[in-house]
Amino acid sequence: MEQELREIVRELLREGAIEYFIGYAEGGEPLHTTPCFIENEEEVEALVWNPLCPYNLARYLHQMQNGGKVGLVVKGCDARAIVELVKQNQIQRERVVVIGVPCQGQVDLAKLEEAFEGVEAVEDSGDAFLVTVGEEVHRVEKERLLREKCFSCKHPISFAYDFVLGEMRPLLLDRGSELEFAGVEELERLLVEERRAFWGGQFERCIRCYACRDICYACYCQECIFESKAPRWLEKVTTSPDNQRYHLIRAWHMVGRCIDCGECERVCPMAIPLRQLYKKVEKEVRRLFDYQAGMRVEEVPPLLTFQVDDPDLVTQEPN
Repeated sequence: MEQELREIVRELLREGAIEYFIGYAEGGEPLHTTPCFIENEEEVEALVWNPLCPYNLARYLHQMQNGGKVGLVVKGCDARAIVELVKQNQIQRERVVVIGVPCQGQVDLAKLEEAFEGVEAVEDSGDAFLVTVGEEVHRVEKERLLREKCFSCKHPISFAYDFVLGEMRPLLLDRGSELEFAGVEELERLLVEERRAFWGGQFERCIRCYACRDICYACYCQECIFESKAPRWLEKVTTSPDNQRYHLIRAWHMVGRCIDCGECERVCPMAIPLRQLYKKVEKEVRRLFDYQAGMRVEEVPPLLTFQVDDPDLVTQEPN
């Protein structure tokens, strides 16, 4: 599959169909990959694809400047970000060449490091991961090593990829639907005071490095509200009230836009369970508006539409 990907990208660059290509390359440490930007045919061999490619590369699309097309490799779940960026008028679909790569689950490095020491490589063998440790190859059930988001994998409906390297389908697990909101529902069963104490303790640990914001595909404002000087929403020092304000404002900004890529939680240096916060937002959006972000191009996001006959509107007679 890697070789097929390289050949397609090489041909696109040779024909001038794209100016550059965004993909995955080997990282500076074992078992890590990194986003890469390919501008000529000689760099194409750097492209890789494996179960250790967590990044949602659609995050870079809104930085496109006026010019030619850009190519991008996406997992099926990440294609939902492209759908939302198109609907939010952040990109023009005709300017992006999308190559879809079949993904049947990404490895959670924390789980991998807990289960094995000295791992040299991980391969996807269909229903299991093959983990190489020294001269031994261990066949491991995927459920043991999967990223949590993979248990509730979703792909956009009828998305028009420009190229596909196999069948683009979600990873279907027996317990997937049961686990999707399990963490949220566990917190919902707590008393209000207990929930407040839980999130207060989590937000207090935040160092406000903005990694969660910077990795998010949906954070594309040219001037972030949190860096505004007039009005100033946050102080420079990290205080618990400001940290809470930061995370709750971000959560509101994700209403109808979060695709559960889980990148915010993955990059958090303090291991704050941010995905649970956004899963709560996702759950309420689905309940109130029957809307799932990034699933259908023709569907209007709930906060970008208005209906005069909305039953929740309160009308008053003029005085």
